[in-house]
Amino acid sequence: MWKSREIARAGAAIIATLVVAAILRLVLPAFDYFPPEKLVRNFERSWFVASGVRRAAMFGYTMVALVLMAVFFDIIQRRWPGRGSIKGLAFGTFLGIVWSIGFLSGWAFLETTLRAELLNGILDLLILAIGGWLIGLAIGRDVPRPERRHWRPWLGVLLVALGFVVVHTSGSRFLASLFPSAADLLLVPMTLTQIAVLLGLGLWAGAMFIALRAGLPFNNGVAQAAFFGFGVFGHSWTWFHIFFVIEFAGVLYAVVLVGLIGATGVFAGALAYEALARRRRYSG
Repeated sequence: MWKSREIARAGAAIIATLVVAAILRLVLPAFDYFPPEKLVRNFERSWFVASGVRRAAMFGYTMVALVLMAVFFDIIQRRWPGRGSIKGLAFGTFLGIVWSIGFLSGWAFLETTLRAELLNGILDLLILAIGGWLIGLAIGRDVPRPERRHWRPWLGVLLVALGFVVVHTSGSRFLASLFPSAADLLLVPMTLTQIAVLLGLGLWAGAMFIALRAGLPFNNGVAQAAFFGFGVFGHSWTWFHIFFVIEFAGVLYAVVLVGLIGATGVFAGALAYEALARRRRYSG
């Protein structure tokens, strides 16, 4: 549990990051987010847009993202080796790159321009990295580095990537057959570029898993894989897509589903690695 002093410091870090986000996203019109025209044509705009409170909703959305990041960082950093501030910066960067690749999916799947999505990705990466660094300064703890190394870390990266791509591809195609009106938001891969973007995200999720594995708060392999897949990665990937709820009406179920199938794929890959590592440990 956080002490009142830690809550105050984390709150100050989040407020400072919100100021940076507001300057980048809300004050400077050129850096505002513009939804893909493909979605604008196919979906009704949301109550937030119709009521003129879109910017306030964006502010609240960013605040929740930072609070969730602080909570997961605090859980992991207690066992994760390294200096508190550096761990915070790394954790924010990890999640920021997840969002950056998520923006690239807009280019690959939703007919946006590469320039626009690179700009969006860089801006959100910068916001989350700064937020992670400030949160690390506020509540980070220094943890000594253990001598034990991961068994075949490259295998963990590949298994998580494979799990993500296979589960997302099969799951999105199945869900698109059930909800054809939401197929655009489900990111159903049809081209090599789309598969490459998904593979890139899967590889990054695998690298995150290996980098953060020592800090996961469980010794049981199933619990570790579940906490990472549905918690660390899953919360960020799902919350990234929740942003579409601010822009469009009737899309909540679709964006939650795309987040869950991605998290399930990462969980499956992490679980496979944990099973192999456990077998290797007891056989060796």
